[in-house]
Amino acid sequence: MRLTPQRLGMAAICSLCTAVVLALHFSSVPFQTLELHVRDLLVRFARRSQPNPQIVYLAIDEPSVNVSANIFSDDLAASPALQKMATGWPWPRDVHAMILNRLAQAGARVIAFDLLFPTPREGDAELRAALDQWRDRVVIGSNFVDDQSGDGAKHTITLPSPDLIPDAENDERVGFVNFWPDVQDGIVRLARYRVPASEALHMPAAENERVFESFAARILQKLGRTDRIPGGAKFLRFAPDAEQGGFRPISAYTIFVPDLWRANFQSGEFFRDKIVVVGPYGNFLKDALPTPFGMMDGPELHINAINDALSGDFITEPTPMEQAVLILGAGFLALAFSFILENPQMRFVGLVVLSAGWLAATAVLYNKANHLVLVLSTILTFDCGGLGALAWQHFLDRRERARVRRIFERFVSKNVVKEVVDNRDSFLNQLGGVRKQVAVLMSDLRGFTTLTEQSDSTQLVAQLNEYLTEMVKCVFATNGTVDKFIGDAVLAVWGDIHSEGAARDAELAVSTALRMQQSLDQLNVEWRKRGRPELAMGIGINHGEVIFGAIGSEQKSEPTVIGDTVNLASRLEGITKEYGVPLILGESVAALVRDKLRLQFVDCVRVKGKTRPIEVFTVLDAHDEKLSAQTERYLEAYNRAVEKYRAGDFDEAQTLFDECLSLRKDDPLAALYAKRCADLHAQPPDVSWDGVFVMTTK
Repeated sequence: MRLTPQRLGMAAICSLCTAVVLALHFSSVPFQTLELHVRDLLVRFARRSQPNPQIVYLAIDEPSVNVSANIFSDDLAASPALQKMATGWPWPRDVHAMILNRLAQAGARVIAFDLLFPTPREGDAELRAALDQWRDRVVIGSNFVDDQSGDGAKHTITLPSPDLIPDAENDERVGFVNFWPDVQDGIVRLARYRVPASEALHMPAAENERVFESFAARILQKLGRTDRIPGGAKFLRFAPDAEQGGFRPISAYTIFVPDLWRANFQSGEFFRDKIVVVGPYGNFLKDALPTPFGMMDGPELHINAINDALSGDFITEPTPMEQAVLILGAGFLALAFSFILENPQMRFVGLVVLSAGWLAATAVLYNKANHLVLVLSTILTFDCGGLGALAWQHFLDRRERARVRRIFERFVSKNVVKEVVDNRDSFLNQLGGVRKQVAVLMSDLRGFTTLTEQSDSTQLVAQLNEYLTEMVKCVFATNGTVDKFIGDAVLAVWGDIHSEGAARDAELAVSTALRMQQSLDQLNVEWRKRGRPELAMGIGINHGEVIFGAIGSEQKSEPTVIGDTVNLASRLEGITKEYGVPLILGESVAALVRDKLRLQFVDCVRVKGKTRPIEVFTVLDAHDEKLSAQTERYLEAYNRAVEKYRAGDFDEAQTLFDECLSLRKDDPLAALYAKRCADLHAQPPDVSWDGVFVMTTK
C-alpha cells in the first residue's frame, strides 16, 4: 500500500487523536468524570439487577419515628415497643433489642442494623443481651471516619459501644458501613467487601495486617456464603427502585401493630429465612449517598451489595492495560476506516453507523456479559480520528481543486472549470452529447491578416494576447463560456453549462458584446500611446439549438457546441464588414432582447449557404442610457426610409436616408442605403425584387 501525503496526514491525525485521548483518559480528572457520566447514562437505560425476594428492607422512616400520629391509641397502649418509639428519635436501645428479638423469633435468617451505636445509652443492657442471644444471626455497623479536629487529619474507626460489644474491632458481628465514592465526582458506583487496615486507616502496610469486613460481607458470613464475598472493589449493578419492583421499604413500627403483624406478615412467617436490613429511610439521619440513579439511602446501598453478591451479578470493567488497548484499537480502526473508504460521504455515514454500533455493543456487553467497557474514550478516539482524517482529505481536495482550477482557467472558461471540478460526474455525463438552446457570440478582428504581414511577430503576439485577455474577461464577467479561439476570433456561449432562460442568455451575450467594444476602445487608446496599431472587430450574435458535447478524438477532446446556430453566428459576424457596424444580432436574438435594448434594423439578408432570408439588427447608441432628441429624429427618419426602400420607393427612401446623413454625417447604414437607392433608381430591379440582400461571401 503506497503511503501518499494524504494517507500520511491521516495517520498523523489519527495517531495524535489517540495520544491525546490516552493522555486525557489516564491523567485528566474532568475527562475521567465525563467518561463516568457517559457510562452512567448507559447504566440508567440498561438492565437492572434482579431483586432477591429473601432480602427485606425494614425502614426506620418518618411514620416509625412519629409513631403516635400513625396508629390507634389502643395499639399504642398494648405495645411497649411502640410506646418507647413514641418517645421520639433516637429511640432507647431496648427498642432495637425488641426489633431483633421479634424478627429472630419469627425465623429471620439474618437481622442487620445499618446503625452505629458508638456511645452508652439507655437500653444498652437489653440490646447487649439480644445481640449475645442471636449472635449467629445479627450484624451491626462500624464506620471509618476522617477526624479533622486535631492538627492533622486522623483516620479512625467508629465502633459500637463497649457496653454492647466489648471487643467490637474483632467481633464477627460488626462490619463497616462505608461506601467510598469515586474521587472524580463523588458518586458511589462500587462496593468494597474487604479492606486492609492500611488502606482503610491510611497507615503504612504491614505483613499480616488486619483486614476489615464490610457490613454486607458480615451478612454473607452469617448466611454461610463466604464463597460469595468478592475481593477488591466491585461495580454494583443496582436493582430497580421500589416503584419499579425493587426492594420496598417496610415501616419498622408495623411489626409491633398486632393487626398488621397478622395481616401483612402472617404472624411473622413472612420473615422466615429472610435477610432483614434495618436502617433509616428518607435521609432523616443524613444517611444518603449519590449514585448513578440519584441519591440512595445507606441501607439500600447495602441491600444492593448483598443482592449482587448473592447473584454474582457484578459489573466488571477493563483493566488499565485493556483500556489502553481499546483506545489504541479505536485509533487504528479510524485509520483503517479512512484508508478503506475514500468517498467522504460514505466515510461520514460509516463513522456515524459504527459509533452507534459501538454504543449498542456496549449495552449488549453490559446486559449480557456484565462488562462495562469504555464508551466516551473509544468513541472520541474513533470519531476524532475519523473526522480529522476526513477534514484533512477535504483540505487536500480543496487545495487540489484550486490548483486544477488555476491550471484549467488558463485554457477553459471558468464556468466549465467549475462544473468539471465541483460536479464532475454530471458534467462528464452531459458531455455525451445533448441538444441545448444557447446564445452564441462570434467575434473577429478586422484586417488582422494584413497586420500580421506588416508587424513584428513578437509585438503582435503580445498585442493579440493582451486583446484576447480583455475579451475573455468580458465573457467571464457575464458567466459565459469561451468555447474556443479560432486564430484571433473568439467563440463564446451562454446556456451550455447553466442557463438562466433564453431571454437572459441572449441579454448576457449582447451585454458582453458591448463590454468587448468598450474594452477594445480602451485598449486602442493605450496602444496608440505606445505606438502600436489600433484594432477593430466585428461581432455576430445568434440564438438557437446546438449540440453540446465532447468533440474530438480518443486522444484529445474538448467540450464545444456545433450546429447551424454556430455557423449562422459566424455569418452574422461577417455581415458587420458589409454594413460597417461592429455588432450584428440575428432575428432570434433581437426578439429576445427587444424589450431591454434599443435596436436598429440593419437589413433582410440571405447569408451564404442559406435559402431563407433573416432580418438582422444592431444596437443603437448602446452606451447612452437615454437617446438624445437628435438621435430620436434620426431613428424615426431611418425607420421610414427603410420602409420606403423595402416597398420599392427608392426616390423617397433616398431623400429620407439623406436626411439621416444630415443628422449623422458618418452613419454607415444611411450612407450604404443612400447609395443603394441611387443605384436602384438608375437601374431599377425586376418585378421579383423583394428587398432581400444576398451575401455572396462569408
